Amino acid sequence: MTIIIYLLLISMLFYIGILLWFIAGNIFLKSAPDSLDTPPVSVIIAIRNGEDTLPHLLADLSSQDYSGDMEFIIVDDESEDLTKKIIQEKSSVDKRFKYESSTNGDHALGHKKRALDAGIKRADHEWLLFTDADCCLKSSWVRGMVSHFNQEVDYVVGYSEVERGTRLVTRFQSFDFLMLMIAARGTSNSGKAWASSGQNQAYRKSLFEMVEGYSLIANKLQGDDSLFLQICRKQNSAKVIFADKPECRTIARQEKTWGAFIKQRMRWAGDANIMWEFNVSFFLFMLTTFLLPLLLLVTFFAGIIHDPYYFTVFVKFLTLHFILEYILYFVGTRQLEKPIQFIDFCLWFIIHIPYIVLMGIGSFFANQLIWRER
Repeated sequence: MTIIIYLLLISMLFYIGILLWFIAGNIFLKSAPDSLDTPPVSVIIAIRNGEDTLPHLLADLSSQDYSGDMEFIIVDDESEDLTKKIIQEKSSVDKRFKYESSTNGDHALGHKKRALDAGIKRADHEWLLFTDADCCLKSSWVRGMVSHFNQEVDYVVGYSEVERGTRLVTRFQSFDFLMLMIAARGTSNSGKAWASSGQNQAYRKSLFEMVEGYSLIANKLQGDDSLFLQICRKQNSAKVIFADKPECRTIARQEKTWGAFIKQRMRWAGDANIMWEFNVSFFLFMLTTFLLPLLLLVTFFAGIIHDPYYFTVFVKFLTLHFILEYILYFVGTRQLEKPIQFIDFCLWFIIHIPYIVLMGIGSFFANQLIWRER
């Protein structure tokens, strides 16, 4: 069992280093002045079988208070319901809205990436803004994101959140997503952006064309956000910033059951197994993020079954883990002007350990999941 303790120590040391980097990235932010330009923007959203959520999305887009030119390209991803009809009806009365079909995207691409490719090809403007069909948008969303656009910036990682709700699953989901956003903010502010979310991001059309779009990730299940971000950074040294102002935040869909939540995160975790191709440091961090809770669980059960000494080791490492995660959480919430939810943190921390192990194993089955009836 000694080897387990050595592996636990190595994993903890590496994890501590990364957490300190996240913390520093959240504290030492060099804020750039808001851009006063109002460049034309193309908002691109892919949607499949979204007749229930589409009316809310169209209403949110219609209410945008941005003074510059906007076009809203809504891409129907082979829907089998009334999605196409709803988009076309909206485009007939408001010329800012444009219907597009995913069949016009690159056929080497799969599903959502093909739909986004079709929308990007249709876009008339340099700056492309993205969100998901089931997100809620403030009327200031476009304006807030555009305030980060300037001549030096190529890619904007936007902040997104999940409402807390009252169920344990939504409270965990909300908190876990907040921690992911805090980590993404820290890496972006340090100049080494690791992650983005398709729920809220923007980049230049010229950047998309320069890296040949999604061609390098054509056969991947996901990839339109974090993997594509890595491609942009690696191939083009893209300048990436994080947008966290309240006016440009989006609210993502809640998963109301543990089953739906686990399936969503398994799809996301599928990127982890191939991240080594695009960012070795990020891959090693995700590997450590899996190994650390796994080793903690091993020492916990070894302490109960084999020798109480291992339980003492478990408690010491768990306490250190708790303190550092809380420091990151505290720093991040202060920067984002969010309230401290200590009970939610404790619930998240306890559930997070077996959850991460489950996600690490589940990531190998991500390609077998059904998504949007496909």
